[in-house]
Amino acid sequence: MKPLDLFRRAVSEIGDASATELSAHLEKQHGFKIEPRFIPLYKATLRDLERMDRLRQHAISVPPRQPAQTP
Repeated sequence: MKPLDLFRRAVSEIGDASATELSAHLEKQHGFKIEPRFIPLYKATLRDLERMDRLRQHAISVPPRQPAQTP
């Protein structure tokens, strides 16, 4: 599993916790160590990815341009 996926799972398991708590949980439950100083970067990346997914879902597809018909 990718580190960001593990982080996403840890956040869903324990909610909005401190960086130290998230780091300890990741190491204990998933065997993956993230230094507490990097937790804010993972949170920001996760927020950005979720935002982009929402924007993509709500995006309106633009139909292709039709060539102008000349009489």
